[in-house]
Amino acid sequence: MDELIGFVSGNDKRDKILGILGHHGALDQKLLAKRARMIPQSAAKILDELQDKGLVEENEGTFSLTEIGTEVENKMKSLR
Repeated sequence: MDELIGFVSGNDKRDKILGILGHHGALDQKLLAKRARMIPQSAAKILDELQDKGLVEENEGTFSLTEIGTEVENKMKSLR
């Protein structure tokens, strides 16, 4: 868990996307990029990284936090 928290907290964009998904629930990539105020390509790269770590999952074009992603997001809230 500490490794995942370090992974997320080490990059503001990862932290921002995780926080948005934690707050808003499932979103498509385009809307997520807009809410994060980043270009879609950057959001796609961050989402791939978060998926690789098992923090985010994609279902029919929408992204949401996994169970572990929710745990990490809750821990990150206390660090912000």
